[in-house]
Amino acid sequence: MSMKKNFITIISAGFGVCALLAGCGEEHQAPPSERNQLVNRFFRSMENGDSVSATSQGQKLLAMDPGNDYIAKLVNIQQSNSYVERAQKLVNAGDVSGALAVVEEGLKVYPLNRTLSQLRGQLRQLRHAKMLIANMRSAKSSSAMTAALTAATTGLSSNRTEKLENYFKMYRQRIAETAAREQAAAVAEPVVPARPAER
Repeated sequence: MSMKKNFITIISAGFGVCALLAGCGEEHQAPPSERNQLVNRFFRSMENGDSVSATSQGQKLLAMDPGNDYIAKLVNIQQSNSYVERAQKLVNAGDVSGALAVVEEGLKVYPLNRTLSQLRGQLRQLRHAKMLIANMRSAKSSSAMTAALTAATTGLSSNRTEKLENYFKMYRQRIAETAAREQAAAVAEPVVPARPAER
């Protein structure tokens, strides 16, 4: 048996024991055998990757024990799993907008899902970053390059990685080289004398 299955089995068994404990602050609870069976089905669904069934079963467990933060976190994960997986594949393929659309789709179904909300924010930042970097790459003149760099350093101020800082440093060098070429071209360009005014 794999480590994952052992881990799920251990958690399921421990959770089943907890579910059998009387009280838990609730006056009306389902019979212990019913709760225990539901717990086992819940963890089995998660083990099998059946997020739809796991979500449904987890919500039933939450109805029995609304204050159980552990179950709430597991349900949150199961709700977001399929959408996160689809979004990740699209990001890997370079389709950030498509990934964002998938997450937005998930939030229509689960509007309070924290994982999807956080992922939406990250994808929006990534999409904005791609646009800013694309503008830097398409800029030709030193003035356009400087404007693009300013926009990027401002827009990505909260997401500065070492790789990004190195790219900005290299880009500043390119701006200096471009400006030097522009200046040299301006000096080398022959001055055309103005035509005398006709009398």
